[in-house]
Amino acid sequence: MPSAPKKPALGNVTIGWTYLWADQGNNYRSNLNGWFARGAVNVGRGFSLFFDSTNYYGTNAKGSTNSHGYTFGLAKEVLSTKHLKPSIFIESGDVRVSSAGKITNEAAVATGASFGIPLANWVTLAVTPAEYVFVYPQADWRNDYNAKVGLSFPFGHR
Repeated sequence: MPSAPKKPALGNVTIGWTYLWADQGNNYRSNLNGWFARGAVNVGRGFSLFFDSTNYYGTNAKGSTNSHGYTFGLAKEVLSTKHLKPSIFIESGDVRVSSAGKITNEAAVATGASFGIPLANWVTLAVTPAEYVFVYPQADWRNDYNAKVGLSFPFGHR
């Protein structure tokens, strides 16, 4: 008797490394590195809702800086195969930046593309090679580029 087809997980938790090419204003950019954690819940038809916490550390022209982003978003898996799970996403939230003793909170909107490569039933390599991040600190438009790589662990197989 053939087994029933495997149903998708209820969601996943992803953790990993992140890189940000950050617009600091006045045509100056800094390179920040850090980590991220993302929890996602599948809502059907290839869509998932997620919460992302991303943290960056590094230096800029003013000295050391750290940034903490908290965003909610929607992802859609597209053109998926057994060995490659590409998706597109959009998210928005708040970024808290501490630099040279000054703390600011900035509205953020991000969009991009990512993909997963299943390594085993319990883990997937998660890669975000291209994410555009728009932040708006103190009425000054900023355009950032973000990349991430991590491991994703599914939960709640049905």
